[in-house]
Amino acid sequence: MLYLNALVGKEGNGLSLQNHILTIKKSLEDFLLIEESLTIVVEAGVSAKLLDITSHQNIEIQVKNDAYLDYQILNSKNTNRKIECLGEVAITEICLEESKESLHIELLCEHANARVELLSLANHSNLEFLQNIEHKSKETTSNISNFGVALNEGNTVFDTTGKILKGMSKSKCVQLSKGIVMDDVSSVTSKPILLIDEYDVVANHGASIGKMSDESLFYLMSRGLTKQEAFLLILEGIVHPFIEKISDEQLKLSVNQKIEQLMMR
Repeated sequence: MLYLNALVGKEGNGLSLQNHILTIKKSLEDFLLIEESLTIVVEAGVSAKLLDITSHQNIEIQVKNDAYLDYQILNSKNTNRKIECLGEVAITEICLEESKESLHIELLCEHANARVELLSLANHSNLEFLQNIEHKSKETTSNISNFGVALNEGNTVFDTTGKILKGMSKSKCVQLSKGIVMDDVSSVTSKPILLIDEYDVVANHGASIGKMSDESLFYLMSRGLTKQEAFLLILEGIVHPFIEKISDEQLKLSVNQKIEQLMMR
């Protein structure tokens, strides 16, 4: 993992920071840690990796032509993000604590691409995600996949809007939300919205929300697991794909431990 304060100002690393504007001019092989409000510019043709652990901050990102951004957000809270994308951005987020945050993405160039994968776990907490993607150029693609788990009076809301402006033909906007509710006093809510002003596009959304299958629990318990062990095993199958995307082994272990602690409450 790369620490911003230790890198800025050193020759040859391709990073410059002035007036809270971070410019990335060379590709990064490791993740750069983001801990405070910044405007981040990923220059044309550059491949960058960011690890965002901010709380109560504002992040603005510009992804230039042919640039690629691998953007991981781990247990960030109450941060607002805006991304202007002319290249490609892949966002993976894991949220385990109470939070209300927003994400606004604008796709500004042909073939610009944004992918968002979000896992939230609400245990005795309220999580709200406001997501907005605007297709402002032809042949742009967005794909948002949300997965929420709620228990012990936990509540999660996915408020997702995709907009394709008139004339932005051949664009594709896809939204999918899934939720598992562990008891009768918790909830996962999906609010998908599509605002489409062009005919020659692909736009769809879907939502699947329900309680964890009693049959799955009973089957595992019949194999000798306790109810809690069965519960954790099923949950592991849900979160594992997200955990595996974390490249830093220490962070991966920390997130796993945090999830186990939440489940033991």
